[in-house]
Amino acid sequence: MEKESKEQFQPQPYYIEDDEIDLYELYLTLKKRKKIVWGITGLFTLVALILCFVLPKTYRTEITLMPLGGESKGGLSSLLSSLPISLPGMSQSGITVESILKSRILKEQIIEDLNLLPLLFPDEWDNETKTWKLDEDEKPPTLIDGAKALDDLISVSTDKTTGVITVDVDFKNDPEIAYKIAEDLLNATNKILEEKTFTVSKKYREYLGKQLQEVKSRLEKLQRIYAKFIQGKIKEIPMLSFDNNTINNGKKEGRLIAEREKIKAVLERKELSPQDRKKLQDKLNKIKAKIKKLKTARTFISVPNYQFNLIRLKTELAITQGLYQSLVKEYELAKAQEMRDKIAFQVIDPPYIPEKPYKPKKALIIIVGLISGLFIGIFAAFFKEWLDNVKERHKVEENG
Repeated sequence: MEKESKEQFQPQPYYIEDDEIDLYELYLTLKKRKKIVWGITGLFTLVALILCFVLPKTYRTEITLMPLGGESKGGLSSLLSSLPISLPGMSQSGITVESILKSRILKEQIIEDLNLLPLLFPDEWDNETKTWKLDEDEKPPTLIDGAKALDDLISVSTDKTTGVITVDVDFKNDPEIAYKIAEDLLNATNKILEEKTFTVSKKYREYLGKQLQEVKSRLEKLQRIYAKFIQGKIKEIPMLSFDNNTINNGKKEGRLIAEREKIKAVLERKELSPQDRKKLQDKLNKIKAKIKKLKTARTFISVPNYQFNLIRLKTELAITQGLYQSLVKEYELAKAQEMRDKIAFQVIDPPYIPEKPYKPKKALIIIVGLISGLFIGIFAAFFKEWLDNVKERHKVEENG
């Protein structure tokens, strides 16, 4: 009885479930299924090798740019406020080099310059007939379609720290076309920047240019009058500061003189009747009276006081010459300011003709294919092992 009690309370062995992965078992599984592993790995590697030779070669050329100018200066604001004109749109232009590089108008310009539509849509272009292969309802590609296609071949990135812009241009099978696109891209960008940017400095420079021409014309006229006056060829010196009424009177006088000469020519005809001749003579007298009235209204300085006229002319010349010199200086300053404000760029790394294709990257494709095939092969080997074990267990259960 005591012996049975000891056997009854004898401690049982303690079993711990082994959840650890048995690496040796994994090795045996892979060794058993090695044909699956190597087969799938070889298949993926073969596909990668085929892709290396089937995929079209893409060539890439790279440009590095540094934007220049476009500084927002306030040095002209006080000067512009004192001008006797109103200049609208005084804010700094918002156009940047990067915005032009990403614009559709740039890509359309490149397509027109290089006639790229047949190269961008080779499947729709017949090289023999030089025409588009289209159905009845189809239309040939437009510049907008070409710009969208070219947008996939041109990438623009900007370094926010340095401001340097990098432009990558890709093209399939032809490295020279990639180079030509990059080269024309620089020229077209520069052209568009010159056309589109219109800064405050440029407006002020154009205003000064107009004023400079007016003052130069006035100075030349004064110099001619002065020369004639010294030589005694003129007896009256007209004032050069005309108002609108004086200018309009001058135009009226010119028209009246022309009409007077026409009437004189008609009066010289002998076939005129006395009645018609009288009417024309009366009209001529009225025209002469109007001309005399306009001449009386014009302001002149009389010559008898020779010394006064001479001083008057010298004073006018000195004032006009001083104004002209001052405007010349201001014009040069405005040109310099315009150059500082001008949006432009400097090419750091120019485009080049690529010697080797950028894509496909054969080594990378083969490595990716090899690794992918290996992982998928290992997975397939374990899956096959698991599937066989499940089938075996079901058979045992069915037989038991």
